[in-house]
Amino acid sequence: MRSLAVVISLISPVLLAAPADLALAQSGDAGTIAAINTASDALHDAFAADDAEAIRSHMTDDHIAVTPYYDGPQAVDGIIAQLSDIDYTETIEGEPSVALLAPDVALRTFFADWKGSFKERPLPGRVYVSEILVNRNGKWLERYYQVTTVEP
Repeated sequence: MRSLAVVISLISPVLLAAPADLALAQSGDAGTIAAINTASDALHDAFAADDAEAIRSHMTDDHIAVTPYYDGPQAVDGIIAQLSDIDYTETIEGEPSVALLAPDVALRTFFADWKGSFKERPLPGRVYVSEILVNRNGKWLERYYQVTTVEP
């Protein structure tokens, strides 16, 4: 019985603090979330403009993209090398969801409708996008990008 009391006394502070920490991570700071959305939108605009330097400036050097159209995971150089192969429009459904995983790491997710092609092959129609962004020297950069086909 004494062991149970010791265990309870040790984990009680953790359990009592967890909801506050979890609520902070879920609700996040409005300014931080706005900065994350702005950074992601700027990267999207750079792709729309086929601006390789702008794309590179909005991604980490070790960025990885996993999509249903690339032939496997792609690093920044591979993505930029294939810019002329992709022609698409993306319409995001509703508002993206942003969850702060740590003070300098965020997960941004959303559903989108895609129209277009990659290497003349049609892109999937409805997709679920997951982005991990990291704050490096005060700037939010995309570190990881994954697309899952929801409906072809």
